[in-house]
Amino acid sequence: MRRTGLGDLAVPFLLIGVTAYVLLRFSYNSLPPLQLFVPVPLVVLAVAELIAARRVRGAVRHDPDARPMAAIVIARCVALGKASSLVAAGVAGAATALLIRVAPDAGTIRAATNDTRVAALLLGAALLLAAAGLLLERAGIDPGRRDGSADHASHA
Repeated sequence: MRRTGLGDLAVPFLLIGVTAYVLLRFSYNSLPPLQLFVPVPLVVLAVAELIAARRVRGAVRHDPDARPMAAIVIARCVALGKASSLVAAGVAGAATALLIRVAPDAGTIRAATNDTRVAALLLGAALLLAAAGLLLERAGIDPGRRDGSADHASHA
């Protein structure tokens, strides 16, 4: 598995962002007002991944105070980090689309003011989750290797 790069995150950001914007252009008026607790699950997951990244990094680097972890658990953490960063990029795209749609009306329409606030919080939570996911993914990489793959040529 290769590391997630900015190009990998740009695809879901743009694809979901454009799709969400088109959908919001036609159906925003029929949606109920967004609640302020919408970004909370993303923030909770981001915090959990930051804690896990610290633990995984310690186990991979064999820090003296770190508890050992099974290789499969580390691999699952790396996969979780990769998946979380990609999902967070999509959520950031949708939140950006919502901001673009409602921010111009925020000064005149109460629902748009509320939804602008929620969209900004959601964008912040998505960016935090993307950063936490990337950090968790990279925490599982052995610092002794230059890339994420094994060097099979030297064993032949």
